[in-house]
Amino acid sequence: MKQNEVNNKGLKIMMGAGGTSGHINPAITIADYSKAKNENVEIVFCGLRESLEEEIVRRSGYEFKYIRAKVLPNKNRKKLRWILENTSGIRQCIKYIKEIRPDIVVSTGSYVGSPLVFAGLMMKIPVLLHEQNALPGRSNRLFGHRCQAVCISFEESRQYFREGTATVLTGNPISPMFFSATKSGSRDEISLAQDIFHIVMMGGSLGSSTLNEAVQGLAESEKWLQLIDTYPNLYLTISTGMRRGSEICKKLSKVPHINASEYIFDGALWMASADLFIGRSGATTCSELSALGKPSILIPYPYASDNHQYYNALALADIGAAVICDDADFTPEYLHDTIKHFINDKERLAEMSRQAKTKGLPEATTKIYETLIKVIENDRKKKAK
Repeated sequence: MKQNEVNNKGLKIMMGAGGTSGHINPAITIADYSKAKNENVEIVFCGLRESLEEEIVRRSGYEFKYIRAKVLPNKNRKKLRWILENTSGIRQCIKYIKEIRPDIVVSTGSYVGSPLVFAGLMMKIPVLLHEQNALPGRSNRLFGHRCQAVCISFEESRQYFREGTATVLTGNPISPMFFSATKSGSRDEISLAQDIFHIVMMGGSLGSSTLNEAVQGLAESEKWLQLIDTYPNLYLTISTGMRRGSEICKKLSKVPHINASEYIFDGALWMASADLFIGRSGATTCSELSALGKPSILIPYPYASDNHQYYNALALADIGAAVICDDADFTPEYLHDTIKHFINDKERLAEMSRQAKTKGLPEATTKIYETLIKVIENDRKKKAK
C-alpha cells in the first residue's frame, strides 16, 4: 500500500499530549501537518480536564476527550501502583478507542499520554511515540519497546531505549521560519543595526528569575555601563516573563542598551538577530538554536523532571555549539565575564554556530508524518493477511 493510498482514505488518529507546552505544541504541529496532508483525517486529543492541553487543543480546533492520569513514578517497585491508580484513565481510553476505532495512537510523551498508550497497546492499535528531549521521559522509556515507532529528536536518545526499540531520528517539529531566517534579514525586520553585537536572553513564557536577577545585578553594579562604554555597539534583549517579570521589565527598560519585554512574540526573528543566545535548554529551544545555527550559553532549569534540560544542553555542548552554566553559577559576575569574553572571540562564536547547524533537522514534521503513515501501512497489511 502506497502512502498516497493511505492519504486518500479516511484516517483516524488519537493523540495523547499534556503537562507542558513542550509536549503539547509538537502534537499540535503533527496534527496540523496530518490535516494538511489528508483532508479525510479525523484527529481526537485526550488530556486532563481544565488543563493547559485542553486550552491549546480547543483553540487549535480539535476534538478533546477528558481522561484521568497520574505521574509515572521513578522507582520500578511503584509502577504497579501507578497502573492501579491509572486504571480509571485507561478504561476511559479503551472506551474512546472502541468508539473512534483509530488507525493509530500518537503520544508526545508526559504522563498525560500514558493511559492512552497503555490502552492502545492493550487493544492492539499501532502506537507511535515522539520524544522531544535528549533524555527520554519515563513514560516513553517505559512503553517505547512495545510501540511500532519512537520518533526521537536527538541521536543521543537511542541509548536510553531498550534494545530492539524502533527508534527513528526525526527531530523536533518547529516552525520552518527557524531554518530560513537570517541574521541580517531579521535585523532589517526588527530595525536593528547590522554592526550591533546583540545578545538575546529568553527564559520561557513565564521567564526565569535566575536570568532576570543576573541582568538586574549587572545593571545595578554599574558594570553594564562600563561594558557599553568600552563596547558601544553592545545591546542586550531580554524577555523577563509574563506576570512574574513585569516589575523587573520596567526597571531594565530604563537601562541604556537593554531592551526588556515581558514576552518576545516574534521569537524566531529576535533569536535569528542574535550574535549570542542565553537561556534555558528546553527541547524546543535547543532545536530552534540548531535550526538557526546560534551559539549559546545554556542554563538548564534545575527542577525539570529527570534533569532533562541538562541532557538537551549537553547534546549541543558536546559538539562545541553551546556552553553549559549551572543555575546556581549564573551570577551577574558570570554574565559580565561571559559577555566580555565572547564579544572579543568572534572566531569561537563562528565555530559554535557551525557546530549548532549540524544538529538542525529541517524535515522533522515530514519525517514524523511519513513514519506515522508507514506504521499504519504495515498494520493494514498485517491485518489483511
